[in-house]
Formats: sequence, C-alpha cells, structure tokens
Amino acid sequence: MDIKDTLVAIARRQQEADGDPILLDDYLDVVRENPLVAGTAVERLYEMVVHAGVAPGRAPRATTYDFFSADLYGIDDTLEKIVGYLRSAAQRHETRRRILTLYGPPGGAKSTIAALLKRGYERFTRTDRGAIYALEGCPMHEEPLHLVPEASGDAEPRAQLAAELGVQVEGGLCPLCAHRLRTEYGGDFTRFPIRRVLASEAGRVAIATFEPSDPKSMSMEQLTGGLNFRKIEEHGDDSHPEALDWAGEFSKANRGLFEAVEFFKCPREFLYAFLSLAQERQFKVPKFGYIGADVFVLAHTNESEFRGFLSDQRNEALRDRLFTIAVPYNLRVSEERRIYDKLLAPAQVRGDFHVAPHSLDVASMLAVLSRLKPYERLGRLEKLKLYDGEEVGEWKLAQVPEIQRAADGEGMTGLGPRAIVNVLASAASEPDPGREGARPCLHPIKTLVALKQHLEQAELGRDERDVLRDLVTDIRTELDRTLRDEVRRAFIPAFAEQAQGLLENYLNNVEAFLQDVKLRDPVSGEEREPDEAVMRAVEDQVGVADSARQTFREGVLVRIGIQLRKGRPLTYRSDDQLGRAIEGYLFEQMKDIVRITVSKTNPDPEQARRLNEVLRVMIEQRGYCDTCATAVLDYVGALLNR
Repeated sequence: MDIKDTLVAIARRQQEADGDPILLDDYLDVVRENPLVAGTAVERLYEMVVHAGVAPGRAPRATTYDFFSADLYGIDDTLEKIVGYLRSAAQRHETRRRILTLYGPPGGAKSTIAALLKRGYERFTRTDRGAIYALEGCPMHEEPLHLVPEASGDAEPRAQLAAELGVQVEGGLCPLCAHRLRTEYGGDFTRFPIRRVLASEAGRVAIATFEPSDPKSMSMEQLTGGLNFRKIEEHGDDSHPEALDWAGEFSKANRGLFEAVEFFKCPREFLYAFLSLAQERQFKVPKFGYIGADVFVLAHTNESEFRGFLSDQRNEALRDRLFTIAVPYNLRVSEERRIYDKLLAPAQVRGDFHVAPHSLDVASMLAVLSRLKPYERLGRLEKLKLYDGEEVGEWKLAQVPEIQRAADGEGMTGLGPRAIVNVLASAASEPDPGREGARPCLHPIKTLVALKQHLEQAELGRDERDVLRDLVTDIRTELDRTLRDEVRRAFIPAFAEQAQGLLENYLNNVEAFLQDVKLRDPVSGEEREPDEAVMRAVEDQVGVADSARQTFREGVLVRIGIQLRKGRPLTYRSDDQLGRAIEGYLFEQMKDIVRITVSKTNPDPEQARRLNEVLRVMIEQRGYCDTCATAVLDYVGALLNR
C-alpha cells in the first residue's frame, strides 16, 4: 500500500466515524459479525497485544509478542506477566478487578509500556477488528448494548444476547443517556443513534492520563468531574444529569485505558477512587449515584514509592486490590545495546555523528554490570556473558535460572539507560581533536573516557563510586582484548598468503596425526612426526583443551570435507573456529610487525602500504570511519608498546 492508499484508508475510517449514525438493530448485526466490538476494554487490549503482527488465521506466538518487540528489549519475563494479567482479566476472572501496577527503578520501561498500550489502542480502534461503537452524544462513549434492559416482563433480553451473540452486557446507562432516552426518544431505545468512535488521548476518547501535582491544588473533580454551574442555573437543579460537566478523566477513559502516573504520590482519597473504579467498575460523583465505567487502569511508580506504600500499615486493604509487576532494568548486554542504538538512531540517520563498532557495547557492559548481584564463584564479567547467552568455563546456560533465583531484586538498582544515553549523546557530539570540521565520531575509547568522567562527577556514595570504578577497569581490560582482536582481523588480509600457508601446514599435521602416520619434510625429504607444538599453538587461540584436541581436529576435517564436497574453495576462513585460531596464532607471530606499523610516526613504504590496507579493511568491512579507525589503531599501538 503506497502513501496515497494509506491516506485514503485513514480518511474512510474517519468518514465512517463522522458519517450517518446507525440504530440498535444495525449494531446487533455488527456485534454478530465481530463480538469483540461489544467486549470490555481489557478484552480489546488483550486481542490487540497478542495478535499484533500475526497473520489472519494463525495463532499468536506463545512466548514473544510482536506488539512490544520493536520498542522494549530484555524484559521478556515482565512482558509475559503483563500479558498473563491481560489474558486472565480478558477472561473476566477476578484479576480484572485489580489495578495493574508496575514498579521499578527510574528510567526503566514503565512509562514506555503505558505509552505503547495507549498508542496501540488508538491504532487498534481504527481497525475493523478493534472498532468501538458508542451512543451518539454520550460524554462517556457508552456501550450501545447498555440500551438493552436486563429484564422486561418475562423476557430477559441480555441473557438472550449472551446465548445468541456470545456477548455479556454489564452495566447500565449513564445518567445523561438515561435522561435523553426518556426525554428525546420517549423510552424507545431502538431509536437511540449509535456512532463509531476512534480512541484518542488528545481527543480524550477512551484514553486518559493522570499525574499528581501539588496536593493543595489537586481536586477529586479532576477524576470524577464536577458541576456545571451554568447548567444548574438553566435547569434549576444541581442533580440534573446535564448539570454534571462530564469532564473528569474517569468519564473520558471509559471503554479504554487509564494511565496513573506516580500512582502512590496520589492522596489516599484518590487511591480509593481508583480502586473503586477498578474493583466495582464504577465511580461516585456528588449529587449523583454511582456511574458505571469500563476502564482498564494501568498504574506505575518508582520502587522507592512502592516500598514506602507497602511499609505503611494503613494501606493493607489497598494492597490486596493491586496486581503488582516488577519492571527491572534489562540484564542482557545485547539487548541493552539495542536500547542505545534505538535512542541514538535519529541523530545517526541525520548524519550528526558516527557510532563506531563496540562503542555501545562498552556503555552496555557498564550499565548491565552495575545492575548485577554477586553469585558464589561466578565473576562479574562471567555472569554478564552467561546472562547474554554465552557459556563461560564450567558455567552452563542451564544454570542461569538457578542463578537468577538466588539474585532477589537483581536489576532493580544500578545505572539506568537515561543517564547512559545522555553521556553517549554528549560524547558523540564532541568534535575529535585534530579533526576539526569532520563529522564527530563516538568510538569505544571516547565512550569509556566519557563514562568514567560521568561517574566521577555524578552524585554517588563513596562505596558505589568505588564499585563502578572497578567495573570500568574490568571493562577496559575486556575492551583492550576486543580492540586487539579487531586490529588483528584487519591486519590478516595483508598477510593472507601467510594465513593460507599456516592453514595447509596445520591440516597436513592434523591429517597425519589422525591417521597415525609420519610427514615427509619437503626440503630434506626425511620423515618426521606431526608437529604437535604447531597444532597446539593454533588450537590454544580458541581455548581447545588438551583433552579435547582429537575431537576438535576430527571436527575440523569433517567440516572442511563438507566444504570441499560442496565445491567451495579451501581458505583459512572455510571453518570459522579454525579461521579465528589461525588469525590469533598469526597475530601473535606478527605482533612486533603490527606494533611497529601502527605506532611508527614516519612509516617506510611497506609499512605505509600495510597501514593503508588495514585502514581500508576497517572502514570498508568492519564499519569504522576514518576517525575511529585511526583512533583504534593508535590505541592498540600504545597497548602493544607497553
């Protein structure tokens, strides 16, 4: 669908909402075609979440949800719990009478979850599946089936609706619609007009948000609505349905969702009003009886406010009416990197700066390490890698659930993504010394320096600052290893002939070893044993234990044989693990050449050729720009000169 088709479709939906109204008879046909139209707000939300991105006729995936995947990373367990709540509430269990309350550290995903649900709900009500119809002119966009009486004589029309259409009608008309039904339509509910409505937070239709302000200026009327004094003068009665201004957030959120920001900062009477809305599905306005409402309430708060609420004995009755879900920080480096990549993406698209490989990894490692709790003999970096799906030493992925169970509250403290991305954005915009006028570049060395400076200037306790300094030291050790490996991989193409020769020598020795035969020296012609020292020197580069050498060698020959049978040329990169081993071995042999090349101020022609080739590989194949490639080479040169 091109942009013209998209705009036409949007215009048609808006025209349908603004067009001629329908009557109850027509609406019953709509419900018969799609019972979700008459479903509750939480039923509509659940349908929206689990079927997002799923082709018609196919079941949603059991553990991941496309609805959240583009915006939220590394909190799958939390999202599973939220969807589990929606599922239970949509099935009309008691959970629907609880306020879904998210709590967690500042800068987590609580507000993002709420925003996604609100924006998603707006979009969903613009589809045929998620359509909402309401009584025309109702300030609460009321469900049209509320027109149907519960009983009339011997007839029970609502029970008949449930039997024939599979829909359960709960609640009755709001005071204003009940008044209009009597006065405008003579009680004939079949004549009451019905229109399709589109959820809109800006338009205050089926979506509302409330954030507490100064307690002295807060009024319950913000939630429930107040009296319209002009209408009181007109009707001479402050209990007339039209005397209520119907501007309260509870009315506007009907048929949709209500976000309660910083929930526990609300005065106690406000909390009870929310609880009445969630549990009893109604709210009270002075001079009026209880008014029914179908609202999904999503509250969120920082953990400190939540703990304070729990510690207050006066809140015991309130606690039982909440369905609480912790929203911790992400604990996977790969997912944390996606967060920063997403947040920095707009500036990168504009070309404001370049982000070099490994820069976001450095920031992600510091953020995640600050959130982890110690566990027995498992080191911090080892735990970080294990959580990210990499088995380390004797630690296996199967042990992760046990480790997580022992780390109660893990992810609820530490550095938040907001602070980290602020540091990254600031560092990225700084011009690089000696390259005035060039596009700034965020490279890993600059990132580490910026993060270290941030920790020194941040308002932190002494112990916390010392711990974070140690983490930076650990990260630098890991970064040194990574950048040496990066430069090594860039140098290898300049020594491709040597790498290929090493491959052939290694394979000849392995083949002789496995066949238990001797090799013939190509110069002297003498027979000799396979060179175990050369084979082990190569295998050590990828951590092959001595006890596993035969298995590794057999596996290499099998994989190489498969490549050859497929007609692919044999190169040192034909087998990934062996290729890395050969590169590591060759780099160790060439360390002096590399050191001299990258650190020499005035290189000779051969050194200059190699250096230019390395820069070309880093820029064209590894994702660097001229600025960051040069910075990394200078840094690695300094490391090799130590």
